[in-house]
Amino acid sequence: MYRDIKCKKCRKSILNEGQTKDLFLNAHSSPVASPPEECASVQEQSNIFLNEELLPHWIILRIEAEKWSRGKLNCPYCDSKIGSFDFVSGLKCSCSSNFLPPVHVIKSKIDLIREST
Repeated sequence: MYRDIKCKKCRKSILNEGQTKDLFLNAHSSPVASPPEECASVQEQSNIFLNEELLPHWIILRIEAEKWSRGKLNCPYCDSKIGSFDFVSGLKCSCSSNFLPPVHVIKSKIDLIREST
């Protein structure tokens, strides 16, 4: 999986190895480590969905500031937009069978550092 997630703008670590285990979900709310499902979601190609039960403290604070509705996730260091959350709309996956997880980061706004094998 990933050992570190960094902001693409300031290059500071926003999620480290201890925080990433079981945090990432696919567009159908299944752990990324599980076998891929048949749906090739467009949203899944550009976003990484996060398990709302395992969010790091700084993301929870941002969500609580918006009263668990919807808003943007910004880097805690440089304030650059790295994702968003939406607990109101309940957007569906492009296959129309499942609702998307409410919290995501945008792949193009972050650097994914893989574990060395």
